[in-house]
Amino acid sequence: MEMNLKLAKTILSVGISKAKEMGKCCSIAIADDRGWLVALHRMDEAPIPTAEIARDKAWTAATFRMPSAEVSQWGDRGAPGHGFNAQNWNERLTTIPGGIPILTEGRVIGAIGVCGETPREDVLLCRHILKDIFREEKALKPGKRIARKKANKRR
Repeated sequence: MEMNLKLAKTILSVGISKAKEMGKCCSIAIADDRGWLVALHRMDEAPIPTAEIARDKAWTAATFRMPSAEVSQWGDRGAPGHGFNAQNWNERLTTIPGGIPILTEGRVIGAIGVCGETPREDVLLCRHILKDIFREEKALKPGKRIARKKANKRR
């Protein structure tokens, strides 16, 4: 599976539905495995800067091949901006949580970036979106399924 416009639109569609279901208002960016923007959607009520920040999160997750929040391990946490000088890096670099690589069969095919709520809520929304998208893929490939522990149901 490769990142393309069709897949990106599917991810956006699921993302918009999931955000509305969760009562969230955000921007969602999808990048390919090199960090190039494939699709971007800013929900009507989302603040304008959220679109650029979502794009930055997706770029960072795709190019570093790790969640945007974990990129700070490559810098100096005691220095401003975790020691990353934007003039020496791409101006898209961010350590703000909410960017997650999109993996399929152990390979990064792109990344998703979400911005609009708290960083924790942005990450949670990313995970919900990817879980919904790739649950369908796993169902199509029985040999690739991963056993999941059933959650205890308490009522």
